[in-house]
Amino acid sequence: MSTAPGTGQVDNRLVEAVLEVLAAQESMSTGTRTRVIRQAEKLVAERHGEGTVPLPSRATYFRLIKSLSEGRHSFGAATTRRSLAGRPEAPFTPTLAARPGEVVQIDTTPLDVLAVLDDGVTGRVELTIAVDVASRTICAAILRPAGTKAVDAALLLARMLVPEPMRPGWSDALRMSEPR
Repeated sequence: MSTAPGTGQVDNRLVEAVLEVLAAQESMSTGTRTRVIRQAEKLVAERHGEGTVPLPSRATYFRLIKSLSEGRHSFGAATTRRSLAGRPEAPFTPTLAARPGEVVQIDTTPLDVLAVLDDGVTGRVELTIAVDVASRTICAAILRPAGTKAVDAALLLARMLVPEPMRPGWSDALRMSEPR
C-alpha cells in the first residue's frame, strides 16, 4: 500500500507509474486524465504483469491524479507547463545565522513613490538596505534616485561600520568617550 501523502491506499507501483506518466506530459500537448489512467495502467502491466497490481475505482484514480499533479499544470496550458518544466532548480536556500552580525544581507528595491530629486524634477527612488539575518535589524539604509551604483553600496557599508554619533558633524558631547 502507498505511504505517500495524498495517495490513500493506492498501490505504490501504480503511484510511481502515474508520476512517471505525469512527468512525461511536460513536453506533450495537453491531454486528459483518462489518457493518464490508460498510460499508467499500460505501464504497470508491462512492468509487473497483467492483473498483478490492484487498480482503484475511476473516482479514486481521478483523486490520485489530482493529488499527484498539483503544481505541475499537467492539464492546463501547455506553454505554462513547459515553462515550469524548463525552470532550473531553485538556487536559493534559507540563510540561517546564529549570532548578530554573522550574516548581513544587502538588497535594493524600487519604491512605488515619486520624490522630488535634487534638481527639482520628480522621479522614482530606490531603497538599498542592509539587514542582519540573525536579529532582523536594519543596519543601514540609503534612499537614492533609480539606478543605485557601486558608490551607494560603499556608502551603505560605511554607514554600517561607523555609528551615527562618530560621523563628522556630530557634537563631541555625543561621541563615545571610552568605547568598550
